Amino acid sequence: MKQSIFIFFLTGLGVLASVVPASALELEGLSGETVNLDSLLARGPVVLNFWATWCKPCRLEMPHLESIYKELKTRGVQFAAVSLDNPRWKDRVKAYIRKNGFTLPVYIDTKGKLARHFRVIAVPTTVVLGEDGNVVYQTRGYRPGAEIILKKKIDSYLKHVEGKTGTP
Repeated sequence: MKQSIFIFFLTGLGVLASVVPASALELEGLSGETVNLDSLLARGPVVLNFWATWCKPCRLEMPHLESIYKELKTRGVQFAAVSLDNPRWKDRVKAYIRKNGFTLPVYIDTKGKLARHFRVIAVPTTVVLGEDGNVVYQTRGYRPGAEIILKKKIDSYLKHVEGKTGTP
């Protein structure tokens, strides 16, 4: 049975989403450690990918994200594959990651704060944040070839930043 996730409340006035300061946005690692979004941003641009084990397009996209992660981690890009599975399903998420040999950092948005903050209404959703925390690219869904566009967007951002700082 597929699970539905409702993150926002619809009203006659539109969509209501809570405003959460970035310093309050925390993720739980699969080993139980807590990571603050600010700490990831302090190390470089961040690629957040919101996904779920029950989402077929997410499962198709994940090997491509793993490949991009392996290629870009040496350039300071931080990755966070953020599972929107029920927090009680942490063992299912761990088993999926282990079975597929993924090495990119995987977290669970246990309270849904991060998903609400970035107005995630569908999975997969990928958000690329510049070092200043601003969204530089965002996409919903997955189609074959989307990983090429994502990689180009990240490369373009890195070239822009490297050009400003003079770093090779």
